[in-house]
Amino acid sequence: MKKWKKVLAVGMAAATVFGTTVCAWGAQQKTAYTFTPDAGKAVQISVGADAQTTLGALGAAKESKTLANCANGGNDLVYCYDNFDVYTLRTGKKKVIVQSVVLKNDQVATEEGVKLGQTPKDVKKAYPDAVEENGLYTVTLGNSRITIDCGPGNDKVVDIAYDFVEDGR
Repeated sequence: MKKWKKVLAVGMAAATVFGTTVCAWGAQQKTAYTFTPDAGKAVQISVGADAQTTLGALGAAKESKTLANCANGGNDLVYCYDNFDVYTLRTGKKKVIVQSVVLKNDQVATEEGVKLGQTPKDVKKAYPDAVEENGLYTVTLGNSRITIDCGPGNDKVVDIAYDFVEDGR
């Protein structure tokens, strides 16, 4: 009888380890905030990613504009799409990254479901760890930051921006 108890205990321990391992394979730890502009497409925009690759996956922008940038001594570009804008930044002689993504209307939302026009309550539900200061709600994950502006009255979302941050600062 003791032998069967040991066999049963070992079997249960093995099943627990196997089950935990399978669950860990299925759940990926999120390391940064990303924006998916169209649920029908598998394109995800990650701030800090190579701009050429990202823009190629998105397809042609409606418009692009050159922005003077005295901070890095060069000209950066913004690519305008129907529902969002993608800002790029030259980080070296040839390397260009996605610096930020700004949502322009309520036709798109963050992965957590926040979109323009929603309330601060919706923002706090989606991002319980958000830091609020003067109607600006900020969350940082890895090298990405989402800033959600709830306007001067802190009553509804008027702006959502994803930004690349060095070393998570």
